[in-house]
Amino acid sequence: MQAFTHTTTSSPHRFQELDALRGIAAFGVMLFHFTINANKLLLGWQFRFGVTGVDLFFMISGFVILLSASKANSVREFAIARFVRLYPTFWICAFVTFLFKKYDEPENTGTKELLANATMAPNFFGVEYLDGSYWTLVIELTFYFWMAAIMRSGSVKYIAESGLIVLTAIISFHLNSIQYPDFYQFIIQKIQIVNHFPLFYSGIIFYYIKKSGWSFKHAVYLVTSATASFYLHDKGGHSRDFLSLNEHCLIITAFHLLFLLFVSDRLEFLKIRALIFLGKISYCLYLIHQYIGLRIIEWLGKFGNLNIYPALFITISLCMTFAWVITFRIEMPAVCFLKSKMQLSTPVCKKQDSIKKLESLLTSKQK
Repeated sequence: MQAFTHTTTSSPHRFQELDALRGIAAFGVMLFHFTINANKLLLGWQFRFGVTGVDLFFMISGFVILLSASKANSVREFAIARFVRLYPTFWICAFVTFLFKKYDEPENTGTKELLANATMAPNFFGVEYLDGSYWTLVIELTFYFWMAAIMRSGSVKYIAESGLIVLTAIISFHLNSIQYPDFYQFIIQKIQIVNHFPLFYSGIIFYYIKKSGWSFKHAVYLVTSATASFYLHDKGGHSRDFLSLNEHCLIITAFHLLFLLFVSDRLEFLKIRALIFLGKISYCLYLIHQYIGLRIIEWLGKFGNLNIYPALFITISLCMTFAWVITFRIEMPAVCFLKSKMQLSTPVCKKQDSIKKLESLLTSKQK
């Protein structure tokens, strides 16, 4: 295994294996949402294991966000980079979802819902998510705030130890929940990272393994983190509603094994053009698919008299097309423009990059 390096003067190191894993996770979550509830009765099966796609997202975030923090020259730069990466695309997808929902449920959808969701944390305002998938975003934001606080304190080099302290405090918080039942329920519903932090922490430890190699300390931290994730199976999230403890533990273990292959440079087989493309549109696909996709499936069956299988195929194709258009035609140019206007010192898109790179990815196979 070779340690990786990164600078702020050349192109950022991008791990295509992680793009592929993102794509797999996003597609799995989409398939999960499209095959549960009423659709399960029509299909005769459900892809319930797709519920764990968010677990994989959280592990990837732990790795990638620490990488981003390590490259940033300041907390301000890190915060701007995260804001630019997350919010413009989210606002576009949320507004499109709002329009669909306004048409389908006008009595339950108004300006209040749109504005509250624009923060990514509508639950703090007593408002439901426009799309059920949005519940993970506030967890990601909480992790970013924690990372920014670590950067601000100048202790990024001690983040593995700081994370272990946080992890220990979280497990203690859950173990002693009987002492403060009302406060406990409030926290696990409003600050949901307490149910998922070990997954981010595993990503952090894998970052250090990828960067500088294995150590006994890293192995202990990983075992501790994975064990904590097992313990939190029934403490929050949605996996507990679809998977047994044993099933969830096996999948979390599999995700850790995938990362072991990744940090050992043995995940090259995932560098497939289709998976990398799927990874590039994964954020938008995750944001756009659930509410809109389920409505399209319903309408195709109701008004188009289509069987569930062609309806499912058409809907998946449409969601991926929406995600492709928003990602490549709106998100990438917008992100590059905003980064240049905000004068980030980290590498930003070069003049020819954003759309051309995308188009070349799609056409290179034919050339």
